[in-house]
This record gives sequence, C-alpha cells and structure tokens, in this order.
Amino acid sequence: MKKTVVVLSIIMALFMAMTAYASQDTITIGVANDITTLDPQASNTDANMMAFTLTHETLVQIDPETGDIIPGLADSWEVSDDGKTFTFHIPSGVTFTDGTPCTANDVAFTYTIAKDSSFANAKVSDIVDIQVPDDNTVVITLSRANQEFLLLMAHRGMSIMSEKLVTADKTEGPWVGTGMFSVENWVPGDYISFVRNENYRGGAAPTRRIVFKLFKEASTRLIALQTGEIDVCVDPASTDLNYIKDDSKLKLIQVPNVVMIYIAMQNDKPGLDNVHVRKAIAYASNKEDMIFAALNDEGTVHNNYINAGQFGLNPDIHVYEYDLDKAAEELELSGYKPGDLNFKVMVDKEFKKTAALILQEDLDTIGIGLELEELETAALKGRLNDAALDYELCLYQWTDADGTDFTVRNMYGSFVQEDGTLKKNGSNRANLKDAKLNEMIDEALVEIDPAKREQDYFEIENYLDEIVPIVPLWTSFVNIGTKAEVEGAVWMPTAKHDYRLIQIP
Repeated sequence: MKKTVVVLSIIMALFMAMTAYASQDTITIGVANDITTLDPQASNTDANMMAFTLTHETLVQIDPETGDIIPGLADSWEVSDDGKTFTFHIPSGVTFTDGTPCTANDVAFTYTIAKDSSFANAKVSDIVDIQVPDDNTVVITLSRANQEFLLLMAHRGMSIMSEKLVTADKTEGPWVGTGMFSVENWVPGDYISFVRNENYRGGAAPTRRIVFKLFKEASTRLIALQTGEIDVCVDPASTDLNYIKDDSKLKLIQVPNVVMIYIAMQNDKPGLDNVHVRKAIAYASNKEDMIFAALNDEGTVHNNYINAGQFGLNPDIHVYEYDLDKAAEELELSGYKPGDLNFKVMVDKEFKKTAALILQEDLDTIGIGLELEELETAALKGRLNDAALDYELCLYQWTDADGTDFTVRNMYGSFVQEDGTLKKNGSNRANLKDAKLNEMIDEALVEIDPAKREQDYFEIENYLDEIVPIVPLWTSFVNIGTKAEVEGAVWMPTAKHDYRLIQIP
C-alpha cells in the first residue's frame, strides 16, 4: 500500500510538472506600433488597447462571437425600468495584480476621473451620480436613457484602475489593473513585456510571459517571424503574404476588418474650412487605384462615415465617385483658383504613402498642391492629439466599431465648454464643431425604437455626406502571420487582438 501511494505521488508530481510547462514560457509578438501610454484613459490606439486587455478589466465585456454584453469585472447587473440606473455587482476577493483589493470604490473613482480625460469623457458624459452602497456594489445613474451605455463600459478606455495607486502615483499608478497580466518591463521604442497574474480569479493564463516587440518595418517583422525571433507577426505587408502562405512552419490569418481608412481634413485650416474644397478632395480621391497600389488589391471601397457592419450604416449613402471634372467644378465653386491652395498630408505607413502619392497626382491635376509629410506613428499621433492641431490632412483610421454612437460622437462630435464655445471630442480628427450634428447624435442615442434609431443614423450619415468633414477610403483585411503552432488568441476585426489565452503547446 505504501509503495502504491509513493508511485501515485511520483505520477502526480510528474503530471503537475508537465502541466506547469505545458505551454511555451514566452510568446513574442512583433508589432508595428509602439506602446505610448499605460494609462487606459490617455489613448485610443490599437497598440495601447491590446496592452490594456492584458493588464486591466472593464465592468462588462463584448462577446467577440455574438456581440452580446457579458460579465467582466462585474459578474451581474440590473437596469432600471426607465433605462437610467445601472446597478453592478463586483464579486468578493477581486484584487489588483499588486495584491491590493479592488472594490466598488475603485470603479467609482475610475469613472469620476474619466470626466477629465479627452479620450474617456464622452463615455461618461451622461453619468450624473455614482453611489457605492457597499464594497461589492456600484450604482450609476444617467441623465438620460443611453442605448449604448453598456457598450461604452466595455471599451478598454473604461478599464478599472486602483484609486490608491493612481492617487499615489499618477504616472505609474494607472498601469496596475485586475487583469490576467501585469507589466514586467517597458522600454519605449523597443519592447514591453507582461507576466501572468498567478492569482487571477478566473485561473492563470496558459503562457507565463508575453512580449510586444517593436519592428517598425513590415519586412523586418516578417524576417523575424521566419527566423523564429518572434512567434507572431502583426500586419505583414500585403505584398509579402504569399511568403507566409507558402511556408509550412507558418500560418496566415486573415480577418475581414471593420477598420475605416480615411482622409482626415482639419476643418478649421484655411482652405479646408471651405466645404467645396473638401468636396473637391473627395471627388479627386481615386479609391480603387489606392487599394490596388497600396494594398495589392486586397481591400474594399468604403463610402460610409461609420464602420462596416455597424448599426445604422446607410446602404444608400451618396457616393463621391472619382471624377476630376467634378473636383475641378467644386474648386471653382469654392472661390479658389488652381494654384491657390497647397496642403500637407501626414502619413506613417508605406501603404498610406502610396495612397497619398496617388492623391497628390490627382489633386495636382485640378490645381491643388499636396506635400507628403512622413512621420513615425507616435509622432503622427502626437501631432493629431496636440492641442495646437497643427496639421492639415492626414491618412488615418478609425478602428472602434463597438457602438455607433461612440463612433459618430468621437469622430465628429463636440462638447460645450464653460465659455459656451464648442470643443472637439478626443478622436475628432476633422476638428468638426457642429451644434446641429450634436443634437442629431443625442437624439439617436436615446431613441428606443430600433427602426427609428436606425433611420436617425441614416440621416446623420447623409448630413456628414453634405459637409464632408473627412473622406472615407477603404476597408481591407486584418493580416497576421504566426508560427503554425500558435493558438488561443482572439483575432479581432478591429485589429485590437486579445492575447490573454495565446499559447504554443
């Protein structure tokens, strides 16, 4: 009997050892964009959002398969009959990755400071009261029924932070969340590494360590994948996809994306403040040629002002077909003559540069000058986010497709300042400040009838089409190259991939 017990003990020990090392210890992901902040309320970029997914949690989540709202940090919630009061229940025993408790007070703190964030304030603007009856309950009251409030709370920008840590250190305090990983090392411009939270209440992640390694050039990322330096290559060049397809050691993942590539036009800049100039640029944008040259023809023309697949996408939107004669007519209507206008367009990727060169040639044909300004991604985003708004045109992208209100409010909305003037919302790259549009957005948000609400968004798109704050260009595919053995990641059509369960068995 004693011998049997010893043998069983040895077997169990071996089994536990094998289980502990069932997955490769470290997975390295080659990324195209650098992490710029670890404060969830300080950025909307894809790279940062993927980091927040590892380190933090939101009250609720969106099921990537169904789009339904499912539990996150909160395991349950109730909504009042008038749709204005949400009561969330936080399970007992939740801790931040540093071991300190997470309570309903931390939720209240996170949502309160969000009102001071240009990136997060639009998500909490309807909140008029937050009550914490006990450590496990938070009651949030809105000024109006908001049909997308839970979607907003699932956004990574609403990740729950520690009141104690953020109050003590506003720089590094926001880094710590209740997620499956914590930050290990961060060398901006090089890499950031995360180690798993062994005490995560839902069970530890299968991979101990995840590294985001920056490779600015797509070709360099692909070589790193081929040589085994990295396990995942994010966003390989479209011209290099066949190299991945033809390599038996690698796997190509392609997800139809909802990312809208567009031309941002700073609507307050001289020339661009004229709607006819903006229409001239729209008519001079040869979207099909851009897709062919910049994406190796792997893309789809996009004419709407919200993302593909979003609720309220207008199927009958007016289209600014490529037409240089109409572009010239619009320029004449603007009062400007050929040769009067010269703009700069910011680009940060080779494919965007290719598209901008096509636009440059067509604008030159109608007498508008266009100079390319090539910047690193971080520098480009810094210019867009700087209060000076010192830019004219930019090839950019909108990747958030969770809620239509969030899209139109952030891309085109503004809010009233204390002096009564309008100020753009955080991701409003057009710097559009339009009181009529704000009213249309607010009306759509509270509309209970889905059919009427859909029609409201049709009308919003039609209005945007009249004033042309941006020029939508295309959607394409999210491309990822991986080692053949990689599994467990959730590849998102927004390109904000979820690596929490990634592993190489």
